[in-house]
Amino acid sequence: MSGKTALVVLGMHRSGTSSVAGALALLGARAPQTLMRPAQDNPKGFWESEVLAELNDRLLAAGGSAWSDWRRFDLASVADALPAFRAEAADKLAAEFGGADLIVLKDPRICRLFAFWRGVLEDSGYRVVVVSPLRAPAEVAASLMARNAMSRSHALRLWLRHVSDAERASRNQPRLFLAWSDFIADWRRQVDRMSRDLGVVFDRTPDAQAQVDDFLSAELKHQNAAEGVPDAVRRTHQLLLLTARDGDHPDLQRDLDGLRQAFEQACDLFADTPH
Repeated sequence: MSGKTALVVLGMHRSGTSSVAGALALLGARAPQTLMRPAQDNPKGFWESEVLAELNDRLLAAGGSAWSDWRRFDLASVADALPAFRAEAADKLAAEFGGADLIVLKDPRICRLFAFWRGVLEDSGYRVVVVSPLRAPAEVAASLMARNAMSRSHALRLWLRHVSDAERASRNQPRLFLAWSDFIADWRRQVDRMSRDLGVVFDRTPDAQAQVDDFLSAELKHQNAAEGVPDAVRRTHQLLLLTARDGDHPDLQRDLDGLRQAFEQACDLFADTPH
């Protein structure tokens, strides 16, 4: 397929987005030039742009929000500042990726800012396709509790916000949901699905595949939480896994809409709760 393509890895913090983005970069997608440095909790790297993450933090802050906020972010709240943010994002996008035909863009904040980035990418000449890794919410919560000293209820609300917003905002894009555990177990099959469903050609040379094999390992998974989660979280995860298995379906989207709307109503009751 001709033209430029942006692979947007759209997923919640601690959900395997770094490993998916890193693997896609090793298979030929251009990673950003200013990579965020590896950390103790992510020794193989975050595979996201430090400068674009900083821009996203400023955009959220302009609307009174932050990466750890589980409430809905409304772009209309920063309407006056949006033209300047869009211009800056376009400039930094070009600086980070140059003229590459295939890029991989990853930052969990984009789950709540997808409409903004879709517009910037399309205006910059990219076809936008979405890859959404899914990790069990209990494991995500355990990881956030360990890394950020976050309460479990806060972490689960944050998970629900990110996956709900990402799913709803990306419905009109070519997209693929995948269980992160499936990607770690058999990345070749999942990349084959991406190629088939999203029309993306990857570097599948023996050397590239060997690099991915070396990059992906069981060491990437540090949490194996089996504790139960609230029904709204459990049901949302279940519906997204069905979407990953069977593809988009109106019945699944209707049920997801109902869960998201109930979550929004609950958020309205606790709008003054610190995030």
